[in-house]
Amino acid sequence: MTILDEIVLYKKDLLKQGYYEEKLKTLDDVDISHKTTFKAQIDESNRLAVIAEIKSKSPTLNELPGRDLVQQVKDYEVNGANAVSILTDEQYFGGSYERLQSLTTQTDLPVLCKDFVVDKVQIDVAKKAGASIILLIVNVLTDQQLKELYQYATSLNLEVLVEVHDKEELSRAYQLNPQIIGVNNRDLKRFVTDVLHTNEILENKKDGYYYISESGIGDEQDVANIVDSGIDGLLIGESLMKCDDLSQFLPGLKLNKVKK
Repeated sequence: MTILDEIVLYKKDLLKQGYYEEKLKTLDDVDISHKTTFKAQIDESNRLAVIAEIKSKSPTLNELPGRDLVQQVKDYEVNGANAVSILTDEQYFGGSYERLQSLTTQTDLPVLCKDFVVDKVQIDVAKKAGASIILLIVNVLTDQQLKELYQYATSLNLEVLVEVHDKEELSRAYQLNPQIIGVNNRDLKRFVTDVLHTNEILENKKDGYYYISESGIGDEQDVANIVDSGIDGLLIGESLMKCDDLSQFLPGLKLNKVKK
């Protein structure tokens, strides 16, 4: 069993326990109607968009440096991030919906609720907590589940980042005709990353979609190695959380887009 399989089982267990229904009762509604969409952020510039992630830990990583997360979000925004990703999984990533709810009010940027969605109620909780975008991982959902969850999220005016890990999953993603596709550079069996994975998966990509490279991006050279694939943006967490001065580092990752 992979770590991903294990996490999905944990999510299904939380569903049975009524965890998400409880969150719907306890979370306050957050008004984010003033926020622009991530798609609009991508369209506004000829440079790569950056989804900057707030994370405390992961299954492949010990604790990250302790940061003032409100300040971190503000630093992301002032240094050119186009969206913020906030992990809401408690057990494996040390996040929470309460954290998302608190931080989304500190920024005008759209916020991605980064979690492992297998049921509509999780989308309801993300929406209530103030997310603008949700994540759907092709690997853990059937085609029917993907379609239902995608349509449900978009009916709530949420944007959807549809995540793929290989060419077969990319073909499945195209069936949804989604606007934004995330290419995860992490090998799901070994949980190691290789940024060049983006080039391989997008070798014969279709036009008309926005592509975001996710995971394992450590510096400007990593971005330079994949920008020719025609990506529109990057999702970066660990290297931003570890960086003590984002003022040079984050803008330096936003290379000019190369459209093929």
